[in-house]
Amino acid sequence: MAEGSPEGRRTPAADRSVARGVGRQADTNGPAGPVIVALTGATGIVGRFVAERLAREGVAIRALVRASSDRRELPLDVEWVEGGMTDSSSFASLVENADAVVHCAYEHVSGRYRGGEGDDLPGFWRSNLHGGVELMRKAVEAGVTRLVLMSSRAVFGQPSPPGSWVDDDTRPVPDTHYGALKLALEAHASAFAAVHGVCFCSLRPTGVYGVTYPLQRTKWLDLALNLVRNEPLPEARLATEVHGQDVASAVWILLTARADLISGRAFNCSDLAVDTRDVMAAIAEGLRIRGELPAPATNALRNPMRSAGLRNLGWQAGGDTRLNDTIGELVAAATRVKG
Repeated sequence: MAEGSPEGRRTPAADRSVARGVGRQADTNGPAGPVIVALTGATGIVGRFVAERLAREGVAIRALVRASSDRRELPLDVEWVEGGMTDSSSFASLVENADAVVHCAYEHVSGRYRGGEGDDLPGFWRSNLHGGVELMRKAVEAGVTRLVLMSSRAVFGQPSPPGSWVDDDTRPVPDTHYGALKLALEAHASAFAAVHGVCFCSLRPTGVYGVTYPLQRTKWLDLALNLVRNEPLPEARLATEVHGQDVASAVWILLTARADLISGRAFNCSDLAVDTRDVMAAIAEGLRIRGELPAPATNALRNPMRSAGLRNLGWQAGGDTRLNDTIGELVAAATRVKG
C-alpha cells in the first residue's frame, strides 16, 4: 500500500510484503507462533515491554503510532503505521496480513489511568471504546484470527469484603470509568470470539512495574530520587504488582496457546503484594543512605488477584528475584543522579 494512502501511512524498516495468507497459522488451535503481530500502544509503558518480547521471539512487529510519539528505545525493525485510536482509517494498514493483534493502546489524560477521562468523558469513550471495537472489526475483516486485549484489574472495582481475593471468574463490578471501559472492551472481544469464531481474549494486569523509557516514567523512581535528594518521602502504600516483562510473557503465551483454551476468556495477571516502605528501605540500603522512613503501609489490598488461568498455561512470574533486580536498577539510576 502506497505511503500516504487513505488507509494509513506506514514507515517500514524493511520490506515485509507478504501475500495474503502467507505466514498465518495453518491451524488456529495449534501452538505455532505468529509471524506478523499488529501492536497498538507500543510507545506506552506496557506496550514497550510487549514490543521487546515480540522482537526477541523473532516476530515481525507492525505498530500503530501517533506522529508525535517518542519511538526511541524500541526495536529497530518495527514497521510503523501512523495513526491513532481516533483515526480508524489507519487500522486497515495496521492489520493487513497480520497473524495476530495485541491491543495495548489507551487514550487518557497524561499520568492518569483511573480518572483518565479527565473532563471529556464522551471523547474518552469515543476514542477508546469505539476505536477498540472498530479495530476488532477491521481485524476480523482482514482475516486476523487472534487478538489479545490489554485490559486491567480495574474491571473488578472494590470487591467485598475489602481485600478479598479475586479470581479469573470473579464477577467484575467496575467503580471507575477506566474499569467500565476495559470491561466493555472485554465484552466486545468475547462477542467477536463467539460470533466470528476467532480467538480473541483479554489480559488483566495489576499495577505494572519495571524500568522503562523514558526513565522518568518508571514506577518508584521518584522514591529513589527523593532519597538521594533528601526530600520528603510519601506515605507507604500496599499494592499488588507485576513486572512488565511478566505481562509481556503472558501476552506471548496467549499468542501461542491453543485457541480452545483461551478464546473468549479474560486472564488475571498479578504477582506480588508490595509495600512501598520495603521498596524505600531496599533502595536506601543500596544507596547507603540512613534516615527515617515512613511507617509500613496500613491500607488494605485492592483487588489482590489470583492468576490461576495463566499459571495453568505455564506462566511464571518473576517474583522476589525480579523485584530485587528492579530495585537494583533503581539504585543504579539514582546513583547516577547523585554522582
